[in-house]
Amino acid sequence: ELEAKYMTLRLTLPQKYVNGLTKEVVKLFVNHYNKKHEETPISAEELHLKIVGGEHLDNEERVKDVLENGDECYLLGKDSKGPVEKPKAAAGYEASSAPPEPPPAPATASKGAKNADGKVRCKNFGCQKFFDPDGPPQECLHHKSPPIFHEVAKWWSCCPDSKAYDWDEFVKIPGCQKGVCSNESQGKKRFLGGTDLRADSAPVRLDADAAPDARQKLSEMRKGLVAVGVDGELVQKVFQKLADSEGDL
Repeated sequence: ELEAKYMTLRLTLPQKYVNGLTKEVVKLFVNHYNKKHEETPISAEELHLKIVGGEHLDNEERVKDVLENGDECYLLGKDSKGPVEKPKAAAGYEASSAPPEPPPAPATASKGAKNADGKVRCKNFGCQKFFDPDGPPQECLHHKSPPIFHEVAKWWSCCPDSKAYDWDEFVKIPGCQKGVCSNESQGKKRFLGGTDLRADSAPVRLDADAAPDARQKLSEMRKGLVAVGVDGELVQKVFQKLADSEGDL
């Protein structure tokens, strides 16, 4: 009966959630849970996220600061030590509900937290392995560039010919580069979206590198003269006199 109240949810978070607070992700999960379990609803105010094998997350922390793509999370009561033992969750941004347990205080979240075996998750794109950062190098197969999540499609920007529309299919796309596991993030962006795609496809002016015409040069000259203290009206009169004598400028 208790097992029936568990729920696992795979979430591909929109950018507004990634930039937002973890409490918004909690509310998102709770809304899904309460729709399925109307007879036993839970309150988002009493819950928080805990990374599987890692730390408890404060509800006021930003998602992008404390979670990485592929992290697995439990949804716990605010004073809970941890969830009842269950089978390991699948990869992805995930949250699993567990019945609240009484007090001690939650731990402070930290990036790159070690699990019970003293290992951390590799941050190379698509690797997902746990490794000992103080041990010998561990080989990993990963992607060179971040993933792209656009509408329902998911693919790695370095492997555009391998697209998936289901999370399980996406995480099975093999890496394209061999290396060793690392706890250093690859680049500033962990994933790309529609905005990035539109920026890459923005039209480019064909005359962007063309030399300025005479009128543009005169305009720039006028701005320069005014900037060093020359009266703008005087400059305009001189330009007009030249125009009258030459027929045009």
